[in-house]
Amino acid sequence: MIQEFSTYLRNIRGYSENTIRNYTKDLISFANWASTNRIDARWSNISREDIDAYLSAMTEKGLKATTTNRHLSSISSLYKWMQRNGLEIENPCRYESRKKVPSTIPTTIPANNLAKAYTKAQGVSKTMLGILATTGIRIQEMLDLTWADINFDNCTLHIKGKGSKERLVTTEPEVLQKLRDVRQYASMSNKLFYISQRTARYMIYQTLAPYCKPYHCNPHTIRHTFATELAKNGNNCTTIAKILGHSHLETSQKYINMAEMSIAHKSTLLSLN
Repeated sequence: MIQEFSTYLRNIRGYSENTIRNYTKDLISFANWASTNRIDARWSNISREDIDAYLSAMTEKGLKATTTNRHLSSISSLYKWMQRNGLEIENPCRYESRKKVPSTIPTTIPANNLAKAYTKAQGVSKTMLGILATTGIRIQEMLDLTWADINFDNCTLHIKGKGSKERLVTTEPEVLQKLRDVRQYASMSNKLFYISQRTARYMIYQTLAPYCKPYHCNPHTIRHTFATELAKNGNNCTTIAKILGHSHLETSQKYINMAEMSIAHKSTLLSLN
């Protein structure tokens, strides 16, 4: 059942491999817990009380509210999928409340530090860092890029984001020039970067670490910094959401709030020149 659901997330919903791994891990965790705590456990007889007990067990293990909520979302999504496929089954998560998650402030770094990291980077690391820094795209979105997604004439990248949502982002001419240097890493599927999905995130962090660590940045802080710089330059929620591929405007609003609180003068986006 879990494997079929994972296939659906990949082929129909177009979820990233990282998201699919999280969903699968969460569901296996719950299935193992249910089989241990209920002799007759079946997907068809799981109750809300079982969900309550499982979430409590996860909390006792020290899982954060965000992770516990993700487990709940994974289980609920599986039941919704089963219902859409004609199974007469109740969703035990239907009335379960999510745990309140404390509001967090995205970590950013000064844009000029990001420029310094780019200047010191070499080879493929420089190409990757340039793409992330000038577009704010996610790691998985970068790994999904193919040569067909690159428009060298108008300096745009065609991004295939979460939930099969597509968008165009603009980069800088220098970055596109560097892209020509990574053709040797293109796979049979014409990917810009051929990295195993199993180790992709780890490899990206390791590749960029020598240049990013001195400036206290990583792919996440790069994206947050890019979004904050957009806000500092007067872009509204709708524009930021469109560029970053946010599903909810509330996510984009965080960056506008940060810009209003921390900036007394107008800043500029990262310049690689």
